[in-house]
Amino acid sequence: MKKPVLYVCAVLLGAFAVFPFAWMVFTSLKTPDEIYSSPPTFFPRTIQWEGYAAMLNPNADDNVNFLRWFSNSAIVSLYTTVFSVLISALGGFAMSRFRFRGRMGIGYTILITQMLPGSLIIIPLYIIMKELRLLDSHLGLVIAYTTFAIPFCTWMLKGFFDTIPKDIDEAAMVDGAGRIGTFVRILLPLALPGLLVTSVFSFITSWNEFMFAYTFLNGYDKWTLSVGIASFQGQYVINWDYLMAGSVFTTLPVVIVFWLMQKYLVSGMTAGAVK
Repeated sequence: MKKPVLYVCAVLLGAFAVFPFAWMVFTSLKTPDEIYSSPPTFFPRTIQWEGYAAMLNPNADDNVNFLRWFSNSAIVSLYTTVFSVLISALGGFAMSRFRFRGRMGIGYTILITQMLPGSLIIIPLYIIMKELRLLDSHLGLVIAYTTFAIPFCTWMLKGFFDTIPKDIDEAAMVDGAGRIGTFVRILLPLALPGLLVTSVFSFITSWNEFMFAYTFLNGYDKWTLSVGIASFQGQYVINWDYLMAGSVFTTLPVVIVFWLMQKYLVSGMTAGAVK
């Protein structure tokens, strides 16, 4: 009797999670009359592809440069992921393997920074970027995103390195490997699930972020996807077909990343969190 109940609960939970995405997809295929019809319909009666065509064709609309925005988001997210994981791996390794005065204080200070909302530091960060002449540049955005991703990634990787026995380090060093060699050749391969978890977190955080991108980027050609898609929503008119089609394309990379790495995500998050 328990299994049918569990199956029904799983189906309801899955439908609850999929419903917003399904609504977004079907709305992107509707005509304007269907979008504003009352009562609203879930399935489109007449399928139209104008929104998707405008996203993929740079010459379809002068106000849409989706492919450039997609490229900008990919560049910013990939650089953020690389820098965040690299720095966090070194920091997590140091906090896990070395004992020094103030180690836990530094760790808690890093963790406390996660409690600060982005809106609290956006003004001082804007001033810093202005003084460094990094406004309206992707480099400034990468630096901002990296500073927010590092605390979580560092603690996650510290917990994962803690699960790796120190005897492995000692055995590698007895065989002639140095501290760096042990870290690169032995520990990083063993910590691969944790590295993938932090990579996914860093990528998705920078891919979906809006507030910093909207504040720091002024050039139309330098916008990321979140800012570009938000431009479809005007004061009096909302281009729902453009908005939903762009949102579908924006969501697909995240779905693909989760689908490819789902088996590593579960093991990586549990191994890093339980410790």
